[in-house]
Amino acid sequence: MRRPDAPKGKKRPLRIAAEILRELPEILRAHVDMPDGLMVSITDVEVSDDLSFAKIFFSVFGGHDRFTAQQVEQFLNSKKGAVRHEIAQRLIMRQHPDVRFIYDETTARAARIEELLKQVRENQTPEAGGDKP
Repeated sequence: MRRPDAPKGKKRPLRIAAEILRELPEILRAHVDMPDGLMVSITDVEVSDDLSFAKIFFSVFGGHDRFTAQQVEQFLNSKKGAVRHEIAQRLIMRQHPDVRFIYDETTARAARIEELLKQVRENQTPEAGGDKP
């Protein structure tokens, strides 16, 4: 999914990644008991060219006061056997990729940058704003 311009012959991993991305929310909802208040969003899936490995990128919403991103990553990776089994049940393939959950910092970084920009805008005075030549 992060490689939109895949060369010929490399499109199957992208199709498989898209299928996994489509199925994962339902798989997590039905087969992984998340701790109370914790919500996980799947942001991307990358499948290796030989289809043997899938990196599943996620963001965390809620539960920040109780869980670190590393704890959530460890929790999800402890459930990867059940997730892989469900992927195997839903996707028709000879070989099913081993999965690994990886915390995607993009959303958290974007929120932090937005907060910093907001602080800069609030602290800016008209003289320092640069609106006048």
